[in-house]
Amino acid sequence: MSHIRRSPTILALALAMAPILILGCATAPPPVPTYTPRFSFQYPPGEASASDITIAIVRPSGANATSAIPAGQVLAAPSARRAQVDAEFTNGIVAQLQELFSKKGFKQTGPFDDLNAMTFPDKRGSDLTLTTQLGIMLRIPSTSRVLEQGFGDKMMGSGVPLVQSVGNCAMSGYISFIMLEPLSGEKIWVKKVDLPPTEVECSGKGTGDNFNVVDNGVAQLFERAFQLAMRKAWDYLSPEEVMLLKRQSQELRAKKVY
Repeated sequence: MSHIRRSPTILALALAMAPILILGCATAPPPVPTYTPRFSFQYPPGEASASDITIAIVRPSGANATSAIPAGQVLAAPSARRAQVDAEFTNGIVAQLQELFSKKGFKQTGPFDDLNAMTFPDKRGSDLTLTTQLGIMLRIPSTSRVLEQGFGDKMMGSGVPLVQSVGNCAMSGYISFIMLEPLSGEKIWVKKVDLPPTEVECSGKGTGDNFNVVDNGVAQLFERAFQLAMRKAWDYLSPEEVMLLKRQSQELRAKKVY
């Protein structure tokens, strides 16, 4: 019976290469959980007594401008998650203002899409109209496609296709609360909340179907802006302040003979 003799050199090389080939195989990084921003604000306990002031709420207006920080090839497809966060942000402002007015004892109507969406009875029945003006600048790292390869992948000529971003997400701008006389649309009060330049880390890699790094950073920035704006709104919209605004609104109506 013949025996096949193996070269000890080849055998030793094969044994040495085995763990390298195993460890060198590239695998996709674990999924990054989706960050859920909190678009609500905890107001102080207790409620003010009911007043005879009626405020019409108009939905926030103005655009949240987004620019990409040059850092590779920008993916053409927009982020559906980012659009969802933007919608949740504006809806959260409306819901929070409604709660604020209830806590302060004000009556309220709306929300209306804009002043033109209000009928004449809506305007005449409201003492004031509150709208929120957004002027937010958001800068995000551009994303690029990469082929993640290990030693074994290079030998096999394959790899794991990933999406990556390098850099920070940044936000600045303002959120303004504007009181109008409903019938004339004249502006009688503006409180501007400046958003200081803020950044969060947005570097990472992931598969195209589960790349949440940048979207998570954007969600965190909008959450911080929301908390700051709603805290300021609570301070600005005191019953005493709003009562003065109602008198100014009544004076405008009297001058224009509405």
